[in-house]
Amino acid sequence: MENRRQFIKNGLVVVIGAGGLSLGACASHVSSFLPSKGKKWGMIIDVSRCSGCQSCMVACKLQNKTMPGQFNTTVSDYETGAYPAAQFSFDIEMCHHCKPAPCVDACPTGAAFTHESGLVLTDWNLCDGNGACIDACPFDARFHDIRFSGKTDKCDLCLERISQGLVPACVENCSSNARIFGRFDQPEGEFAEYLAQISSADLKTGAVHIISNTTKKEQK
Repeated sequence: MENRRQFIKNGLVVVIGAGGLSLGACASHVSSFLPSKGKKWGMIIDVSRCSGCQSCMVACKLQNKTMPGQFNTTVSDYETGAYPAAQFSFDIEMCHHCKPAPCVDACPTGAAFTHESGLVLTDWNLCDGNGACIDACPFDARFHDIRFSGKTDKCDLCLERISQGLVPACVENCSSNARIFGRFDQPEGEFAEYLAQISSADLKTGAVHIISNTTKKEQK
């Protein structure tokens, strides 16, 4: 019997088996930047909840159709402690949608800009692939997308999805609920609870906040 595993969520399908990877949904890059109507979106990632399953990476890959070896978000593991108390910990990397954004300041064409929602986006009609934004990013979140003549790509927090009332693909498919999505202008539920743990100074630095185990210990 063929060894196959299906990953199905909100129309995104990946089949891993003898035939390799099949992309079952058609994702398009943001071509028209939809108005947010006053909504300020953001994401909080609690690393202590992360199991390292990488379902967020799979969902993001399916949503954005990035090339092999290129990801808008990554989860990597490393070992901490010593025997017999050694354990795995995880590093989560992605665009933080900084405020102010170094990539926006560095972009000579105006392609990198801050959307009215607070998200940092790229207008590919203006991008010439010069790479200044890549060099300026403190999180190594940008890359040359060879599918589109080397224009720079990165996470846009699934702007098209959230404009339709959906959550980002990585949030919807996070098996351990480590990624919490919400609105800064109207925080509710668990997102609001997490916001209360973040200092007002940190909240001004961007739309994505990663809470590490170290951060949580410092808050206690």
